[in-house]
Order: sequence, then structure tokens, then C-alpha cells
Amino acid sequence: MKIQSKLYTAILAFGICLFTSCAKEENIFTDDGNGGESALVELGDLPPTRTAGIPTVTYTTVTKSFDAAAEVDVPITVNYTGVNGAPSDVTIQLGIFNDAVTTMSTTAAPLTILPTSLYTIPNNTLIIPKGQKKATMIIKVKASAFNFALTYALGIKILSSSAGIVSGNFGTGVFIMSAKNQWDGIYQVVSGQVTRFTAVGVVENPSTLNGSLAGNPNINLVTTGANTVEVQNMRWFGGSSSVAGIDNTRATINTTTNAITMNALGNATLANRAGLANAYDPATRTFTLNFDWNQTTAPRQMNLVLKYIGPRP
Repeated sequence: MKIQSKLYTAILAFGICLFTSCAKEENIFTDDGNGGESALVELGDLPPTRTAGIPTVTYTTVTKSFDAAAEVDVPITVNYTGVNGAPSDVTIQLGIFNDAVTTMSTTAAPLTILPTSLYTIPNNTLIIPKGQKKATMIIKVKASAFNFALTYALGIKILSSSAGIVSGNFGTGVFIMSAKNQWDGIYQVVSGQVTRFTAVGVVENPSTLNGSLAGNPNINLVTTGANTVEVQNMRWFGGSSSVAGIDNTRATINTTTNAITMNALGNATLANRAGLANAYDPATRTFTLNFDWNQTTAPRQMNLVLKYIGPRP
């Protein structure tokens, strides 16, 4: 009797899960499953970060990155799971649900709801054709008009589907809209030199931090304005120790001359070194940077030659 009772409980639990939105989280309706009318309908861009079958009031967040152009088409994908695809044409209605953005915004990482003046959605009704698994909604975003000091986001929700089960965990998501200017990306440290001083004119000696920067870890240039990038992951000689005291170091590019102005929000003394090159070469996508800080106390001098190797995630 105990064996029969346990078997009955297991079958009942499976049945409950079968007809609820825990399908994806429990890996029942994956692409090697049958799908059909019991398949899961989900926002396809969201990463699988949820705990299996556990309801939650928070939402999965994903970043959509794109160039800071006048208007950019940002795709939002909806999936219909199962190896056989949709059993017939499936109509899906998407909607904006910005309560999710408010929920996910924190003091440490504040999110700003993308204003309606910065985007349009030509059509929020999608059709997944019979036998297919995906459909895409396009959001037209006016990225060149972004305030780069803000982190914009949209909450998007599957409002209805004519077939399948709308996922409880992946039916709503927060989409961070990350516009990137043309200089944004990952850069190799081709060459460079750092020199630390204990006083004006007195080079630190001995020093384990002075020396060549060639071969140091890649540097990220991250969009903070239409023509400005933050220089992230700078290291001393040897690459193991991060440069401190110059938080939010930024390079602003003159789009006419390609000359660069250096500054740091975390240290007002950081500036271009007089007489040395600070420029961007668009032909090779290479930055040459020469700057210093703490010029009248314990100076630090930095030279960096950075070459673009690819986009940031």
C-alpha cells in the first residue's frame, strides 16, 4: 500500500507540473520533446536563471545591445517549444509591463523606464506559423537620443497565446536597452608604460608596479555618452593589480579631429599629458592615450595603445 501511495503521489505531482508553467524549468518540454498544445510559450532572449518550478516575484533581466544610431530595430523573440513546432498557426500578443522594471530597479543598479518618446512598436501581435518555433517583435528605438547617464529598460510580457502554455518564469522579462557608440568594445593593450613617482621628479624605486603594460588584460571601453567611453580594467605593470584612485576614467573623442580629452570623475587631477598624443585612428580602430594624475604630489603617468578586437557582450 505504501508503494502504491508513493507511486500515486509521484504521478499526481508530475500531472500538476505538466499543466502549469514549470515546463521549461523542469526540462519537460525541451527541443527533444513533443511540444504540441502543451508546449511552453516563452520569451526566447531570457537566460535560464530561475530555480526549477519555484514561483518568484522577480523577473529575469537581459541586455539588448545596439549601436547608438538614429533608429535601431531591436528584436524580441518568442519561442514555442518542442521538436515538432507549432501544431497550427499560433497567435501571440505581447505587451509592455513596466512594473517589472520598477521591481528590478535597485539603488545600486537603478533602471529607468524607456520613455515612449524613444521607441515605437509597429506590431505587437505575432504569428508563429504551423511547424515553426519562433516569431519576432521589433521595437524601433531612437538610440541616438538616449541620455547615456541612465540605464533604460522595458518590461515585456506575453499577454496571450492561442496555443501552448505561457511560461510563468519566462513569460515576462526586463530588457535593458544598451546603446553603444562607435568606440565601445573590447581592446587589446598593444603597448604602454606606467611610471609612478613618490614625489615630483622622483621615480618610485624599487617598484613592482612600474613598467611595460604590453600584454596586460584587455581593456573595455564602455559608452557613457555620444562621444565618450569609460576606460575599464586598467592595470599596473604585470597585469595582476588594478589601478585605483582614478575611478570612472573617461575618454572623449572629437568627431572632427579624432583628438581625445581624458578626465576621471573619481580624480579631478587626471588630464592629458601636454605635448603627447591623445588620439583615435579610425582606420585601425586604435587609441593612443597619454595622461597623468596627482601631478603635484605623487605623480602617476600612463601611456596606452589600445586596438579594437571585438564588441562587448
